[in-house]
Formats: sequence, C-alpha cells, structure tokens
Amino acid sequence: MKKIAYLFVAIIGLTIASCGGVEEPVEDKVKKVVLKGYETLDLTEWGFNLTVMVPQADIHGNPEVTLTERGALEIVVGTGFGLEIMYGDADLALLKADLQEDLVFTSEILQEEEKALIYSQNIPDAGVKTQNHFLYKAEIGAEIFEVRDVIDGEFGTGMIEKMLEAAKTIKSANEAAV
Repeated sequence: MKKIAYLFVAIIGLTIASCGGVEEPVEDKVKKVVLKGYETLDLTEWGFNLTVMVPQADIHGNPEVTLTERGALEIVVGTGFGLEIMYGDADLALLKADLQEDLVFTSEILQEEEKALIYSQNIPDAGVKTQNHFLYKAEIGAEIFEVRDVIDGEFGTGMIEKMLEAAKTIKSANEAAV
C-alpha cells in the first residue's frame, strides 16, 4: 500500500512539474509575424534590402514588382493586393491634416495606430465609388519607408486591412536571412 501511495505522489509531482516550468520573460521572446496564405518576397533584386509577406503565388499568381520612375516599388498580386514602398518620412499627422483640408474629397479615418492610418475618401453626390487607403510608417534600422496601397488600386476595407498587416511584416533582408 505504501508503494502505491509513493507512486501516486510521484505521478502527481511529475504532472505538476510538467505543467509549470520557468517562463521566459516576454522581452526574450521573438515576435515573428506569419500571415496564413502568405509567403516572403525578397526585394533586394529591386534595390530595396527588404522582405515583405505577400499572398502565395500558387494561389493568387506571381507578384508583379515594378520600380517606378518616382522611386517607389510597387508590388501587385492578383486584383486584391497592391503595396507601394518608398523612402520617406510617412508623416501621419500631415496626412491627417491634408485629409481634413481636402476641398474635393470627404475623408473619414477608419483606423488609427501609432504608425498606421486607414482612411476612406468619397466625393459626395458624384456617383464615384468610395476609395479606401492606408499609410504605414516602416522603420527598418535608421531608414524610414512609406508603405501604402498602390495608387491605381480599388480595394475594399477588408483588403486594405490585410495589406496593412502585410506591410507590418517588412523587415531587413539581412534580418530575414538569420
């Protein structure tokens, strides 16, 4: 009977020990963003030492990447995804002021974060479809990039939110290789 009691205590002790353990401090955990249905695209071929997550090519088609005359890198995948990345300061306060002072469009800020803004623009009583946009400030080392939806794209708010999530995955290609 004593042996059964020792066995029972040992099993309970092992169970409790396996459930507990030493927790890692939150600062030591590496935050790695992985979007379901997305894959990493290396942008070094186009002069940007960056990587970004884009919709998977086998499902949505190969990404079309274009370096524009303005120095912006446009990444388009299918009809529902289009990012533009360029060097800049991504001044969100200036954008908000511009949206308020716009004489043509009526603008509404749909979502605001520390480094991102999602907004819609509409021309009242013009029969023009509402346009949805975002701007994200990506800070990679000492460099700042403006990431936004492509100029010519027409995206619903759901796709704008997904593109913003993809924009948040931008990191240095050197960091991605590690």
